[in-house]
Formats: sequence, C-alpha cells, structure tokens
Amino acid sequence: MIRFALRSLWRALILAAGVLILWWVIFKAVPYADARLPIFVVVVLAYCFLVYVVVPVLIRIFRLFIKSNHVPHYATTYDGWPSDPINIAIIAKSRQHLQQIMEQAGWYTADPMTLKTAIREVISIIFNTPSPRAPFSRLFLFNRSHDIGFQIPSNPAGSARTRHHVRFWRVEEPTRPSTNNHYEFWMSKLRSLLKIEKEVWIGAAIEDTHPLNISWRDGGRIIHGVSQDADRERDFLVHSLEKIEQVKKVSLTKAGEEIKFRGQQYFKASFTVDGSIEVITLK
Repeated sequence: MIRFALRSLWRALILAAGVLILWWVIFKAVPYADARLPIFVVVVLAYCFLVYVVVPVLIRIFRLFIKSNHVPHYATTYDGWPSDPINIAIIAKSRQHLQQIMEQAGWYTADPMTLKTAIREVISIIFNTPSPRAPFSRLFLFNRSHDIGFQIPSNPAGSARTRHHVRFWRVEEPTRPSTNNHYEFWMSKLRSLLKIEKEVWIGAAIEDTHPLNISWRDGGRIIHGVSQDADRERDFLVHSLEKIEQVKKVSLTKAGEEIKFRGQQYFKASFTVDGSIEVITLK
C-alpha cells in the first residue's frame, strides 16, 4: 500500500511539473515570442521544445524511480519505453567481421547520429534524395545504445523514407553488478552455439514502411512508421546473408512466453512476439 501511494505521488508530481511547464509555454513563452517572430515559427519552436526536451526529461526523471522490469523481448527508447522487437542474433568473429559480411550482403552501415547526419536524414526524407547511410535513433538494450546498425533503402530513390534496417548490440560481460542479468540470460540461451573466439551480436530487425508517424508515448515526437511484421524483416536479413553463402548455421532459440506490447508509433504500433530469435553463425 505504501509503495502504491509513493508511486502515485511521484506520478502526480511529474504530471504537475508537466502541466506547469505547459502553462508557462502557452501563456508566457508563446506570447513573448509571438511579439517578435511569425506565429508559425513560434508554434514550431514550442512544439520542438515540448516534445524533444520537456516531455523526455520528465519521463527520464520518472524512470529514475519507476524502473522497467522485463526480459529483453524488445529494445527500448532512452526513457525505457518498448520499441523494436529483438528477433535475431549473429555469431561472428568480431565487429569487423560482422560489418564486412553485412556490407557484402548489400547492407549499408548507418552513420552515427549527430546534428549533421540528422539534418541530412531530414533532407533525404523531405526531398526523397539518396541517403543509404542515414543514421538511426538510439535504442537501448543491456543498458546501452546499439553498437552498430545496417540498412537497405526500400525505395527507388534510395532515400531514408523507407528502409530495411537492423540494430545490433554486442553481448558483453558486465563491468559492474547488475540486477538485470542480461549477459547471463543471453549466455545461457546461446552457450551451446558460442565458441570462445566468437562474439554474439543481438539484433532488432524491422522495416521502416512510412516516412512519418507519431510517437504516442513521449509527447508526439515525429518518427518513422514501421511494419508490425518483425519476423518477415528478420527472414529478409537471413535470406540476404544466405544469398552470398556466408551462413554456416541457422538455429532458433526461444527466450520466453508470448507477449504483446505497444511500440513507439501511434498508428499500428502493437507487436506480438514470443522472444524467439534466429541465430546465425557466420562462416
């Protein structure tokens, strides 16, 4: 009962902080800026401030005290919200080996997310210009952002509007004690497939099918619209590796019982997964 009361109080405080900031933006900041700037610019700036700064910060503060408790069926946003399903693992000799094989199979290595690359991605989406190495937003697994990502544009222009893409995290031994035990979890699932000189890369493969959607959880950020069929995207990746004859072995490991969760986007956002992942051993 005490725990429930504390959680409710914390939620009320976060809500109150959000309402107070919203009031300040609408009744103070917007009139002040409107006297100096065109109203369209004011509205855009207010929107960006709220959905890219205020709401994420409030959610992160909330997550400091109210933490997620789940097995890794999915990668999460920085705030801990469910995002892309985990559906593939690749056993490779090294990061360089993984990157070499993926690029040989036609996948482009995604650029790191910086202001410069983000602007190029926005330009590619708006004007439908080629950007085969457009960056990915950061998703988290094992308490860290993805280590590397790959993509194949799925439109004739080669733009960032639609694309096949996958993020990978290398399984690492924890450097400090952790209550999540992700390392032990995946090692127990993949131990029979793992060689001492190999690395395990856990991946979330999914297809961006629409250039725009709305992130419903954190205040309406604009994101890509993704396919709900993550298994099809996983199979697409596996087939691309099999075509270049670089797959030594394909196995299936089951991580847990079927769950259903809602992803980031507002439209068609629900995924149903059972934690099964395709395990690919590269030659």
